[in-house]
Amino acid sequence: GPLPYATARLTKSESLQIAHQNKHEWYAKRKSRSARWETSSTQFNLYRVEICLIILGLAGSSPVRLGISFESLRQFRDDHFRELVGKTTGQVRDDLIKRLTSASQLSFAEFCTRTPSGGQYSQYDFGPANLFVSHAWDYNFLELVAAIEDFVEQNPGGGTYFLWIDIFVVNQHIPSIPDFPTWSDVFKSTLRAVGRALFVLLPWDKPIWARRSWCLFEFFVACSCRIDLDFVIPRTERDRFVQSLCANAGNTFLRVAAKIDLAKAEAKYQSDRDHINHLVRKNIKFAVLNSKVVEQVRIFFMTEAVRALRMVGLSGEQHMNVLLNVAEFQMEVGELADAENTIRAHIDESERAGDDISEARGLEMLGRILMRQGPEQYEAARQQLDRSVKIQSRILGDDDLRVAQTRNNLASVLEKLDNDEWALAMYQKCLEIYEAHEFEGKVESIANIKGNIGNILMKSEHPNTNDLERARCMFVGALVKFVQIYGRNHEKVAIARTRLARVLSMQGKCQDAFEELWKSAKIFRHNFAEDHHRVVGTFENMRMFLTNANEVYVEEDCLQPGEWRFETGDIVALQIGDRFVVAIVTSEPQVSDVLAHTTSKLCAFGCFSSDINVSTSS
Repeated sequence: GPLPYATARLTKSESLQIAHQNKHEWYAKRKSRSARWETSSTQFNLYRVEICLIILGLAGSSPVRLGISFESLRQFRDDHFRELVGKTTGQVRDDLIKRLTSASQLSFAEFCTRTPSGGQYSQYDFGPANLFVSHAWDYNFLELVAAIEDFVEQNPGGGTYFLWIDIFVVNQHIPSIPDFPTWSDVFKSTLRAVGRALFVLLPWDKPIWARRSWCLFEFFVACSCRIDLDFVIPRTERDRFVQSLCANAGNTFLRVAAKIDLAKAEAKYQSDRDHINHLVRKNIKFAVLNSKVVEQVRIFFMTEAVRALRMVGLSGEQHMNVLLNVAEFQMEVGELADAENTIRAHIDESERAGDDISEARGLEMLGRILMRQGPEQYEAARQQLDRSVKIQSRILGDDDLRVAQTRNNLASVLEKLDNDEWALAMYQKCLEIYEAHEFEGKVESIANIKGNIGNILMKSEHPNTNDLERARCMFVGALVKFVQIYGRNHEKVAIARTRLARVLSMQGKCQDAFEELWKSAKIFRHNFAEDHHRVVGTFENMRMFLTNANEVYVEEDCLQPGEWRFETGDIVALQIGDRFVVAIVTSEPQVSDVLAHTTSKLCAFGCFSSDINVSTSS
């Protein structure tokens, strides 16, 4: 029959009593090995759902997704303004929400709806939520409300906004989540029913939101449900953002966004973080989620930057800086035609103002945009970047860091045009300047240039020994820098290891190369799904490597009796049905020791489980 809370309003204690009654009945049936296992299992699952509904503040009523009306949120702020000044959302929850609901032990929404008519809190309006608000509890509460106000003003809609804000609609007296998988399913259905999510970013240039596991979970669920996503910053933060655009610091966020790593997000309870990280790795992988977050946030800030262009009262220099930064945002989100139009407007204004440095910066940006438009624009990009280098060198000097940045882009397009000798000389010059300025945050640029130099040194069909050793040193240097920046499990670290494996194999260091490929494969599998091109490509490289290293990789349909002749040192990898067998051909008398050592290394690489049968054959 229907669950009790579907037809009657129950208090929290009544709901818990029913839940525990079902749980104890399940235990009793399990202990007596009752034949009615399916019934007891169902009742236990109802217990899990009941607990989750209580946590969501829905126990005691039909599972409606309540939200506080926008007008009531503002009224709450006005009624308690003195208590709210200077407090974070977490402090408001602890000092105000929990105090008001301590006697009833209900969510604030339930507390208000049960307050008798005429009471102070009966005037607050709650209804089915139509806007989910994602925020961090470290946010200043008044700034959070101000951000929501700005969003509502910009998106008036056709009716009242009912806001799903956790501190108002979730019961704050339940300390932890007893069953995360079931709770996440209930939360997902809640968010799907709400249908729209608003993510509040504070501060604009380094949002706390991107460093909180629960915010990550909310974004993950919103993406999974394919609901509408919006971002907002309060007016004070928007003013700071516009000031940064005018002062030519707008790309601060682009640098921060490039380093967003949600795998490093934090939570108050380690168990919550572990559950969320497991869910992400199982369903989407962190690298994919990172890219989704960066893409959505970049689009939002590009829109804000374009809006800043329409502001009146900007000086000529401020307007040129805004144009430059808007073009960069447009380029980063892939709107290359708009980016080209914007940067050409910047160049025209710079020429009219006689500002050579501003013009040179515009020419550099134009070169980068043209380079992204494809091979047919490479020569045009080279011309613009060459003009920019000449102007900046004349004014700033050859060893200036800004000249090196432009020269690095010029080297990149020269490499694409197969002018490797000139590109190599420019990269080398850039590297010298960057290493002298490493303390100014050029670590990643150094890693990228070292990788580019290594690639050029390996381009020839028959690179000499010196070039291979130089390339190996460059790839090792790049790997060290990427680990320093991102840690050991980042996609860029895996790419650096793949490059290093290639040069090691060309040097004849096959075992070292194979180990680097395995480490790379582990990182890619950590970040991406099994069918991702990075994962598939790395394993294909391993197959090719084994063949090219005069070692053998064969599959079941390739085997023909008597066809193969093996020599000492060969590795034979056989896939027989659903088994994968690795054989090492050796003349060592202690064959079992050789096999045990090799299989233990393969286990360490994560290629196989530890349950491997080691055997010998004459």
